[in-house]
Amino acid sequence: MKRWSVGVNNYYYTSCVSLEESPWYVFFLEWLTSWICYYFPRIPLPNFIRVKRDGEIYGLKEYYGTTADLFHVFICTPVSNWSWRKTKWYAIDFPYEELMKMFPENFKDDNDYDEDEDEKREKNINYEYSRKIGKEFMVSYSKLHNISGLRMKEIKEEETNEDKR
Repeated sequence: MKRWSVGVNNYYYTSCVSLEESPWYVFFLEWLTSWICYYFPRIPLPNFIRVKRDGEIYGLKEYYGTTADLFHVFICTPVSNWSWRKTKWYAIDFPYEELMKMFPENFKDDNDYDEDEDEKREKNINYEYSRKIGKEFMVSYSKLHNISGLRMKEIKEEETNEDKR
């Protein structure tokens, strides 16, 4: 089975189209586990049960939190890691702005935190660099896209020049 997606980085302004290949049951198991993890009840764990981790003793609630957290740590994460090992992943990088035109729903910036001035400045530099590289990419892409037409034109010119001789 194949699964296509669009990946976006809204800090460095990079993007890609990715393809994942795996047997259907791997995708199904990953989806099912994630769905259960999302809806698993959040029942607080008791704190009187003690666990020893990294040489320190913690209450179960203090260390793990809720039943949903336990499910995530011991079921969801291992299943996800297993499914990622069984999945072949291919990515093709494209200019950020070009993919944004094609797939605007994937480019929502869910930035719900305040950025300081340094971070804003850094993101602006990243954005301008991404635009510059994107323009260079599109120039090369348009040449590549039109290569057959350009090559046919060159062949006709060569034939015309040979006929004149």
